[in-house]
Amino acid sequence: MSGQPQLFRIDPENKQAEAIEEVDFARLGFQERRDIQEWVAANPSILGEDLLIISKEFSGFDRTAERLDLLALDPEGKVVIIELKRDDTGTDVHWQAIKYASYLQHTKEDAIIRMLADYQKVSEPEARYQIVQHLQADDLSALNHAQRIIIASHRFAPEVTSAALWLNGNVPGHSLITCVQLIPYHDPATNTHYLQGSTIIPLPGVEDYVVSVGEGTRINLGGSNSSFAVKLNQAFARNKDDEVTHFLRNMGKLTVTGLPEAIRPNKTSRWAGDGSGFRYYHFWYSRPPWGNWRLSYRVNLYQETEPGYWRAGFELRGYPGDAQRDFTGIEFPVECLECRIDSAGITATVGTGQLDEEFKGKIAGVVRKFVEEITPIVDDLGNEDDGSVV
Repeated sequence: MSGQPQLFRIDPENKQAEAIEEVDFARLGFQERRDIQEWVAANPSILGEDLLIISKEFSGFDRTAERLDLLALDPEGKVVIIELKRDDTGTDVHWQAIKYASYLQHTKEDAIIRMLADYQKVSEPEARYQIVQHLQADDLSALNHAQRIIIASHRFAPEVTSAALWLNGNVPGHSLITCVQLIPYHDPATNTHYLQGSTIIPLPGVEDYVVSVGEGTRINLGGSNSSFAVKLNQAFARNKDDEVTHFLRNMGKLTVTGLPEAIRPNKTSRWAGDGSGFRYYHFWYSRPPWGNWRLSYRVNLYQETEPGYWRAGFELRGYPGDAQRDFTGIEFPVECLECRIDSAGITATVGTGQLDEEFKGKIAGVVRKFVEEITPIVDDLGNEDDGSVV
C-alpha cells in the first residue's frame, strides 16, 4: 500500500535498489510469546524508546488471574504496559491494556523494585540502583506518578487506532497510548529476516516541522496539579535546556570526538541531572557489562563560592555493595587531581573554572583519558565474568 514503510536491498555496484518482501510473522513461524516478546524484552529500543523492562508475563494481581505481556519504566518514571500482538491486534487490545494500567496505578516503589529484582534475578538494592539510574535521579519520587500503554503489532484494527487517537486527544499533556507497528521482512536472496519498528500513534516529531509563535517552555507530566507534579515539572523545565546542560552536552561531544569506535560511549544523558548541591551528566555503553547504567561515567559540577566558577569531578559509577567490583587492584596510569581508586569505584577532581571553552576542553581531555584507559579494563573484567555485572 502506498505510504507504508518499505525496505530495500542496495547493490552499490550496479546502483540497483531491490524491494525486500514484507511478510507475516505467522508465515515465518514466529510466535507472539516465544519470539516477539523475547526480542522486545532483550531490546526494548525496538519500540523506539529508552525503556527499562521490569517484568515479563506479570500476573501478580490480587483479584484477577490476568497476565500482561511486558511491564517497563520510561525515563520519566511512568509505568509502561506493553501489549504485543503478532499479525493483528484484534478489536479490543486497548481495553485489555487499559485494565492493566488501572490495576497498576497504586503500585508502590517497593513492589516495583521487587518486580525488577525477580525479573533480573538480582538483589533489591541492585534493582533499586538500576531504576534510579534509568530515571537519572537521586531518588524514586517520580516512580509511577502516571501510567501509559504501548501496543505493538504488525497490523492495527481501526477500532484500536480510533480509540487510541480519541483517548490521547482527551488526556492533557501526554499520550496515554502509543501504537508501534512491527513489520517483518524476509530476504530470500540471503535467507535473512528483518524487523522494522515504527511509531504510528502518536505521530512522532510533528513539532519539529511546525513553525509557531514562541511562548516559552511548558511541561505537563500526567496532567496532575499535585505539588509533586508541579515540582517535577519545574525541575525538568529548569534543567532541560539551561546553561549547565548545554555545557555538559558539548563537553560530552568533545570528549568522544576522535575516540575509536570500540571504546566510544554510545549512550549519553539527555540533560544535566540535579543532585544535592551539584549537577551531573552521564555517558556509558549499551553493551554488557555497562548496559542500562549498570556502570557509567559521570561528570559532576559543583558550584564554587566564587560567582561563576564550578568544580568538576569524575566518577566511574557502578552497583553498590557486594555486586561492586573492587577496583583497588587496577594500576591506573592517568594522572589526575585527587584521584582515588577503591572498592567504591574510581573518582577524581578535574579542577575548577567557568563554563567556557577552556574549562570544557580541560574536562573533556581528562575524561577522554579515563575512557581510553578504563573502558578496555572494564570490558575485560566483564568478559572474565561471562558478561556479569562488574
